[in-house]
Amino acid sequence: MHVKLGGVSIRSVAATIPDEVFDLTDLYDIYDKKEVDQIISTNGISKTRTAPEGLCASDLCEKAAEQILTAADREKIGGIVFVSQTPDYILPSTAASLQHRLGLSKNIVSFDITTGCPGYVYALYQGALLINSGSCEAVLVCAGDVITRYINPLDRANRMVFGDAGSATILEKGDGEIAFSFMTDGSGGQHLIIPAGGNRYPKDENSEMVSVREDGNMRSDEDIFMHGLEIMNFSIREVPKAVETVLSRMGWDMGEVGLFGLHQANKFMLNYLRKILRVSPESVPAAMGETGNTGSASIPLMLTLEHDRLSDADSLSKVVLCGFGVGLSCAAAALDMSRTEMAEPTEVSI
Repeated sequence: MHVKLGGVSIRSVAATIPDEVFDLTDLYDIYDKKEVDQIISTNGISKTRTAPEGLCASDLCEKAAEQILTAADREKIGGIVFVSQTPDYILPSTAASLQHRLGLSKNIVSFDITTGCPGYVYALYQGALLINSGSCEAVLVCAGDVITRYINPLDRANRMVFGDAGSATILEKGDGEIAFSFMTDGSGGQHLIIPAGGNRYPKDENSEMVSVREDGNMRSDEDIFMHGLEIMNFSIREVPKAVETVLSRMGWDMGEVGLFGLHQANKFMLNYLRKILRVSPESVPAAMGETGNTGSASIPLMLTLEHDRLSDADSLSKVVLCGFGVGLSCAAAALDMSRTEMAEPTEVSI
């Protein structure tokens, strides 16, 4: 699905991370040091951020939103979209909770989107739709996860990749255009999944049993599983197509783009995609080194971590954002972010 929406701009972006740091070198006592160092070098991740018990994705997003919301925004914002795989409750929606906690107007549409890696672009699309349709003057998008709660501490692979973070983005009426491209292949859903805990497979005494799985890692059916090679293959197949589609919609050439804001999966994947796209290393930031792969928050977190380097308006006049993974799904957007304000990321404690 491809579409271009006009009359909308991204005004500001903010992000937060837990102040609790997990240093991957602490795994020297458990695993072979050479193996740990090799994984750190390949993934480009040396530390991750872990939300302690009691700190939810909504808390991280709330703190991010407080950085960019003005008094006028609290009445002007007509929509709030919360994208996460780790909501506060099964029901009610976390977006409804954030409306109250942030003191936003009650004359507001609020809903959750349950997805991860491509979720930020999905949420931008929903916000842009609300504004483009004339339904809202401004929309608050909150994207975040505390996915480390679902990683078995004995699962070496995932423990060295994922981290927690939250973000907030304000979209509003403007003179900008955003081109979107989406694709979904649900036949690959089993490659990135938490099998147990939903209605299809409720938790029971079997689902909590930890054992060595086919990939050699320890986990239960209540823990996250990722087939890294399948996700890699999906990404290198679909990301270039999605990027080319949104560029075509905007009438841009690949070489004109100043920033490719790709989902911060790991350094190896970003370098591989960059080479396929044939673009410069400077245009594809890899900012997950001390935070890890933070799912739906990874793109806005990268934008705020790189905010000093991205202060050049020329480099942001043509931007492509692309999230890919769980679903399996790929989502891309091409837009002008030269007037977007990016706050410096902040740490949050319980």
